[in-house]
Amino acid sequence: MYRLFLSVLLSIPCSVQANKMNTDEELTTKLESIRVQNAIPAMSVALITSGKVTFIKGFGFVDEEMKKRTEPKSLFRIASISKLFTAQAIMQLVEKNKIDLNEKVARYLPSFTESNITVKQLLTHTSGLSDTVKPVSHEKQRTLSAYLKIVEKSASKSSDNYDFEYSDTNYNILGAIISSVSGMSYEDYLYTHILTPARMTKSGYFNGEHAYYPESKPTYKGKIIDKSHQRPYDLSFNPSEGLISNVDDLSRWLALTLANDASILKKQTYEDMLQPQVKTSWGEIYMGLGWQVYKNSNDNIARHPGSVRGYKSLVLTYPDSKNALIVLTNSSNTPRWEIAKSITKILEQRAQW
Repeated sequence: MYRLFLSVLLSIPCSVQANKMNTDEELTTKLESIRVQNAIPAMSVALITSGKVTFIKGFGFVDEEMKKRTEPKSLFRIASISKLFTAQAIMQLVEKNKIDLNEKVARYLPSFTESNITVKQLLTHTSGLSDTVKPVSHEKQRTLSAYLKIVEKSASKSSDNYDFEYSDTNYNILGAIISSVSGMSYEDYLYTHILTPARMTKSGYFNGEHAYYPESKPTYKGKIIDKSHQRPYDLSFNPSEGLISNVDDLSRWLALTLANDASILKKQTYEDMLQPQVKTSWGEIYMGLGWQVYKNSNDNIARHPGSVRGYKSLVLTYPDSKNALIVLTNSSNTPRWEIAKSITKILEQRAQW
């Protein structure tokens, strides 16, 4: 009887390991199939289960010659996922009593004196500001102050509450507030207070002096987008779309976020950011503070997709179970939700999520 018990006990780790290997193989096969079917040159995926990274892999090639394989450390434009970092930076300054979410922007940016917009309205995309100002290439040398001056003209003088309207402009202004309040550039503040604590060693922002670019070029249906049609790198847009990163770095940051790690924010602040604030125009999805939140069956879900011309990305989390997925690609035609559903289905069938 003792030998039988010992035999069963010793077989459990092997069984668990074999099940994980089978799951990894199934995920790899499915994800590679989706990549090929949709002509996605480069794709990286990371999965977090119960707070731990359990799958991380690159698919395809980052170069046109197909000689350099995509790795977990391959860099992509993560686009609007950048907004989550800006939101966390704002909340750090709220914790230090340097920012009040209900205060008008003018308290931190005096040039917005004629505007009644609050910091919270910027975070929840209810400021009434549209994306009428587009990014320009760094060569045109438009300064942050010049960008803000253009935006100020469209800032509403009304105190009425606005409906949800997703806008990069909101987060670009938040970036300017972070810089004004902290006395640091937006990029330096993020490096110091979020990227470094999260050990995001390869991630960074284009800053005009030291060009910081992704390894993968933007594509559509497998073809590289002509340079004249690529989304320009504009320092004013770093807070809304500028972070260059990879799934290796992002998975470390996301694991800390799911764990409510004190190196970035207080536990209550993480929870506050996930509370529904306003309903979006996307069905039953609500804006939290930075995060887009909703319920699916019995699960609470927090997400943020990202998209600029030639790149699509997704962070999808289940905060209660501390499960999450990250998808980065260099293709405008990436079926992000199909990828997310495929991953979820496989993990649920194998009782790993």
